[in-house]
Amino acid sequence: MPPQELAETWNRCSSRLLLIARAIGEPAEDAVQEAFLQLARQSPTPDDPFAWLVTVTRNQLLQWRRSGDRRRRREQTPQGSVWFDDAHRQIETQLDAERVTEALVTLESQTRQVIVMHLWGEMSFDNIAEVIGCSRSTAHRTFQSGIRTMRQRFEPAPDARPGVSVQGVISDE
Repeated sequence: MPPQELAETWNRCSSRLLLIARAIGEPAEDAVQEAFLQLARQSPTPDDPFAWLVTVTRNQLLQWRRSGDRRRRREQTPQGSVWFDDAHRQIETQLDAERVTEALVTLESQTRQVIVMHLWGEMSFDNIAEVIGCSRSTAHRTFQSGIRTMRQRFEPAPDARPGVSVQGVISDE
């Protein structure tokens, strides 16, 4: 859209658009500005620029609201949230998911990723190697090293509860 036409559209529509945007939600001024920036990039110019601006402004405000809601929900969850979901209940009955999560967090990032990809993502070492950009053998060695570290952390003490073991859950292959 040519600058002169954009300026005329601003003068003609911005006050009405801002009023409508405030009825939808905040930050109304930012949404109106974003809509005009998008209008400036439109080629060809919409048949009814005001209707187009209202639609874009409304969509922007709704998108920001949804994004804010997701962010608030994410921020309200406990920081050290458990990584395991209902699909992995069998593992949780054999291991304390919070302890496993705490142990995984202490591992080096790439080691943690390889373990999670292989055990819970059920990915092959070939696929893991492709994702992280290394050889298959490096992915496997990284996995084995991480598993050794995890085993040391979870090695049952002599007075540990019977039946709680990582042996059946965490294997080298």
